[in-house]
Amino acid sequence: MSYPSQILVAAFLSVAASPVWAVCAGNQETVFSCSLGAKRVELCLTPAEGRVTYRFGPEHAPEIELTRDFGEITMQPWNGIGRAIWDRVTIPNGDFSYSLSWSLDKINQEVSGGIDVARGDTVLASLTCADAGEGGAIMELETLSIAMQDAGFCRTATYEALREGPCE
Repeated sequence: MSYPSQILVAAFLSVAASPVWAVCAGNQETVFSCSLGAKRVELCLTPAEGRVTYRFGPEHAPEIELTRDFGEITMQPWNGIGRAIWDRVTIPNGDFSYSLSWSLDKINQEVSGGIDVARGDTVLASLTCADAGEGGAIMELETLSIAMQDAGFCRTATYEALREGPCE
């Protein structure tokens, strides 16, 4: 990525900055967390309230923190097809969105994960988790999928994202 692109991406990632970094609270569960070089991304689940909290930035000073209800996010569980098992969740923020994903290659057992930052349909940056295959990352988006289903979200076809029910 070129230097001007890095500045542009940093500006987009800094929207809605939060002054304090905090790990998931006692009533929350970490469902995604990984290192992106000098920065971290984290997604905390609060199932009793039907919401998630997304954080991005340096470990002790996140640049962004967003809390969204289940109905505001897009959760795309694995469709059961292909060489890889994967999940993807997208957190909206005005014109921008932050999509966290993980994948397990069933053949070579390699784990990968990362985040795509988009404005509308244009992906501005794709960042890869540095610690995905080393055991330092937490990639349990299936836990979010199960919590959403327990809260009444469903899908009628495996290629669909979860949506508020009822499903037929």
